[in-house]
Amino acid sequence: MKALAAFWLRFLPLAAFMMIAGFAFARGQSPGIKVVNLIPASLSGETNQDSEPFLAVQTANPQIMVASAFTPNPFSTSGNAPVYISEDAGVTWVLSAITPVQRMTCDITHAMPTGENHPRGDLHAGTLACAASITLDESESNDVSSSTIMNVQSTRGNVDQPFVRALGISNSDHIYVGVNDFNQPNGHTATVDVSVDGGATYKSVAIETRKTSGQDGPSVRPAIAADNTVYAAFFGWRKFNGTVATSDVVVVRDDKGGIGPNPFQALKDPSDKLPGRLVVKRASIPWSNAPTLGQERIGSTLSIAVDPNNSSTVYVGWADRGSKGDIYTLHVRRSTDRGVTWSKTDLPHTTIRNATNIALAVANNGTVGLLYQQLSGGRWVTHVVQSRDAFATVQDLILANVPANTPVQQFLPYLGDYDYLLAVGNEFRGVFCANNTPDLANFPQGVTYQRAADFNTKTLTDGSGNPVAISIDPFYFSVPVKP
Repeated sequence: MKALAAFWLRFLPLAAFMMIAGFAFARGQSPGIKVVNLIPASLSGETNQDSEPFLAVQTANPQIMVASAFTPNPFSTSGNAPVYISEDAGVTWVLSAITPVQRMTCDITHAMPTGENHPRGDLHAGTLACAASITLDESESNDVSSSTIMNVQSTRGNVDQPFVRALGISNSDHIYVGVNDFNQPNGHTATVDVSVDGGATYKSVAIETRKTSGQDGPSVRPAIAADNTVYAAFFGWRKFNGTVATSDVVVVRDDKGGIGPNPFQALKDPSDKLPGRLVVKRASIPWSNAPTLGQERIGSTLSIAVDPNNSSTVYVGWADRGSKGDIYTLHVRRSTDRGVTWSKTDLPHTTIRNATNIALAVANNGTVGLLYQQLSGGRWVTHVVQSRDAFATVQDLILANVPANTPVQQFLPYLGDYDYLLAVGNEFRGVFCANNTPDLANFPQGVTYQRAADFNTKTLTDGSGNPVAISIDPFYFSVPVKP
């Protein structure tokens, strides 16, 4: 029965899509730009808050992609939680219940290593199970098109917000999972789990070296260059009063893939000679597990990206209170000397007020991409920005502009504690979550819906013509890299 349920979870969405293809719309798509609602046609009646998206791309065969969100198993409360699979570069998506977590994951991120030899894998994932206790599973699938449940390679409790990156080297995947690990002593919770044997074994490396307020911030973000240079960014919490964290933005680096005797200690700050470069000191970061910004919570927005072909160039972005009293302001800084020194002020066009969910990526030609969501005029506006000159000049595309007050949040995070952006060849690809009203005015670059939608009446239906309430859906996008 379990195998049969997995079969139908994968193939019923495609069959139903074929039956009700007349309800799927590709409207007003801009040349070279793709925006796709991930919800399959067979699930047109669902009204879940499918928030906090993530994306992995098989670089050897970029037709293959895996996306995820807080999407429950639609057929069983005890079945495995699903991910979204595309085998046609994001044109269509189906659900596949392959995660090792029942019904719905808490947090989930994943990666497909560059240079991977598996034609439809390898997928490495970090998932949190929200059961009696929060448990981290670090898992692998050798074929994401199979209905086989991912193989759990490592598991432990008392950790938060896994963030997975991976690199294929000599047929042995190197995997880096940033986690906030409460098992570490002395409040040094910022940690990177490192595996250099495809996940068969993991070593947990605490990358905090300074005194904390009892823990670091939940966001710990690795980034990998092709030469096996690994960076990681985290929030070093120095004070915390329950509502505001006084935090350093810290970047560490390892030049040997994290496998030496003293990993992630290549960068030292000149102020105290300790490992970890302090990009910004004592930033004031509001912390609220309540809807404070367009029904969203705040406090852990952080991203880092390295030029894949020039590991000397690295960007870091974060959100804090800002200098003008805004509740949440984005910032981006850059280093061109392997993280030793950083721009002293924000790069042009990157001080962004009332915004969250920053994601950075760097393409092969050095173009940097910036994805973020800004609360503007009572609406969530999703931007993807590109620049070839460190944001001195930019190309800014709006992917979505949707109401922020509807639907009413079911839980937090509302849109997610993060979205995601990556570079694949001559494209930036990414995912974000948004109000799913089928209104072309909400999607300036055009949009494709798999689920049943009537763009004339701006309503969702269940595929039989019955109206369906508006909810939060994940959206995939791709845009050409600026030459």
